[in-house]
Amino acid sequence: MFKVIHGEKAPDLANVGVRRVGGTLVREPVVTIPRWWLVLRWLLSPVGRLLAMCLRHPVPTGLVVFTVALYGYVGERTFVGGALVLAMLLVVWRFAHRGTFDKLVWLPLLALWRGWWIYKRHWHATMAVTGLAVVYQDTEYVPAIVRVRCGPHVDRVTVDMVSGQAPEQWQRVSSALAHTFGAITLRVRVVRPRRIALECTRSDSLVEPVAPLPIGPDSPVDLAALPVGVQEDGTPWLLRLFGTHVLVVGASNAGKGSVVWSLLRALGPAIRAGLVAPWVLDPKGGMELAAGQRMFARFEADSYEAMAALLEEAVGIMDDRSRRLRGVTRQHTATVDDPLILVVVDEMANLTAYLPDAGLRKRISAALSLLLSKGRAVGVHVVAALQDPRKDVLPFRNLFPTRIALRLTESTEVDMVLGDGMRDRGALCDLIPVELPGVGYVVLNGVPEPIGVRASNITDDDIDAMAELFRSPHAAGFVEDDEPSATVLVPAQREGQ
Repeated sequence: MFKVIHGEKAPDLANVGVRRVGGTLVREPVVTIPRWWLVLRWLLSPVGRLLAMCLRHPVPTGLVVFTVALYGYVGERTFVGGALVLAMLLVVWRFAHRGTFDKLVWLPLLALWRGWWIYKRHWHATMAVTGLAVVYQDTEYVPAIVRVRCGPHVDRVTVDMVSGQAPEQWQRVSSALAHTFGAITLRVRVVRPRRIALECTRSDSLVEPVAPLPIGPDSPVDLAALPVGVQEDGTPWLLRLFGTHVLVVGASNAGKGSVVWSLLRALGPAIRAGLVAPWVLDPKGGMELAAGQRMFARFEADSYEAMAALLEEAVGIMDDRSRRLRGVTRQHTATVDDPLILVVVDEMANLTAYLPDAGLRKRISAALSLLLSKGRAVGVHVVAALQDPRKDVLPFRNLFPTRIALRLTESTEVDMVLGDGMRDRGALCDLIPVELPGVGYVVLNGVPEPIGVRASNITDDDIDAMAELFRSPHAAGFVEDDEPSATVLVPAQREGQ
């Protein structure tokens, strides 16, 4: 069969315009598009794309239109003079108060630029290549960017997923997305059902050592938000001690001491006021913690028998408080006569796994298990440091609600410390460089994805100054040459880790 198109004989339609739908061959009509229409479309296509881009970005479009209208209204000389004055004011603002300048001017402008140049420009192709774009009944559905926000170190790209997607699909391709967008790391966080946020780290804020945070002798101490370092987005890392126990796990020279000393420094004003009494065990003969002995109410470093007795004494105080507070309150309130007891154990494996005396090892494990299971409500908290997180080394690992993972030797250890799937969600503890002690990952309350953190770098001189400034009135041989200042101990239940 032949068909005449524009006066010419066309070939048989049996071989033209045929496609397979299901198992059936479907013949489609052949339409000839006039050349003038193709030329017109080619000429008008850039104009259409420009109009569409202006509609998608009303704020920068409005600024451009306003600038052009102002130029035409005031004239060239007035416009240039006003622009120079505005530039000078911005420069003065930037140097006078950089925080507000970055928040109100620089970061919003950076978000506009990066939102278009880095993310939206490559978005469609990236979604197709990574398999995040979905084709259904010949229609392609692409996840939509809702907004882009820039922080000092991290971009937060909020995305609406297409129907049928789950955040786990994005986590599986997070490495590919990070390379595409030029990010150091990329984490996927759930905002609400069907909406996620891609947190793309532009620069690593944890490379430089963190100076000890300024804490005075009269500073209030918030047990739910103790400043011990910085998070990867540049904000303070606030460690929660209220209602929890803390386990710090890291390989040798990973910076466990930085975390412990930073925590003791944050508690310093309360230690000085007698509201917090550290009971410290250093099985390594005092090599790590003996320098701060003046801050400690109790300190044992040589005798394992004395360490076992100290832990059993803490259990006795815990049981006594439980009886006294039963039916009165559900949470202990620290006083000078009845302080919060902080049991600090450095290298816990020496007490729970490597101690040759099986009898002492059993006593220590039993006491620690009781403290970890019952001590939080009555003001007896445990902070422990450990190198090997395996169950045969620390059988009661799961009794620590708060766990901090520093540099680890094996990838499997990440999930042992932080929980199943945490390495896949971005806690790359086994890839932390050796030259970055104190860098690690934590899981914040209510946030299922890990956060990169770095503890303050506490030097020997800092420890000596802390031990002198924050001397404990409960320490043996304490001479009260000056009255400790009153310190507010705030057990506010805020979010923080």
